[in-house]
Parts: sequence; C-alpha cells; structure tokens
Amino acid sequence: MTEEELQTRVIENIRALRKKLGLSQERLADKADISRQMMNDIEGRRRWLTKGTLVKLSNALGVDVHELFIPSAQESENTKGIYEIITKRVVLQVKETVDKALEEME
Repeated sequence: MTEEELQTRVIENIRALRKKLGLSQERLADKADISRQMMNDIEGRRRWLTKGTLVKLSNALGVDVHELFIPSAQESENTKGIYEIITKRVVLQVKETVDKALEEME
C-alpha cells in the first residue's frame, strides 16, 4: 500500500461516516474543533491529517481512530473481485501448461 492509497482510504472512510451521520463538512469541522477550510482541504486531498486532527475527527465521528484505516466494504468487494479474476487466470494458465505437457509426453 502506498501513502497515497492510505490517505485515500482514510479520507473516504471519514467522508462515508460523515454522510452516514448526516453531517455536512461544516458541521463535522465544528464538532471536531477544526476549521471548515481544513475539513474541506482534507476531503479534497489538499491536506493530510496530523495525529491530533485524526483524533479530533474520529472522536467527532464517534469511532476509534483505527476504524478510519480499515478497508471499506466497497474496497473489500473490489479486492475480492480482483482476487477472483486473478485466480481464474492462474487456473487457466496452469491447465493450459499441464495440457501442453501431457500432449508432449504422448
């Protein structure tokens, strides 16, 4: 995982939780005691979170900090789909290789 992917995951989780709670960016910023511009910059990926801001936002959202780092259900489903595609391709390649080897043995 890259730093950019981690940032994307955390920001998307913050946004999803904010929307789930029916909060605007402005209301979440107020609850977290951060500026509205900072909140806008964070969700707009123009500013990365400090440890203090991360704690403030997780408290305002009512979750433990670590929950902001957990892959979302959407991300997990995408990953699952990718693994399925890769698995099918690998199985097909192994089958083709085995079939070719068997033909050469005849």
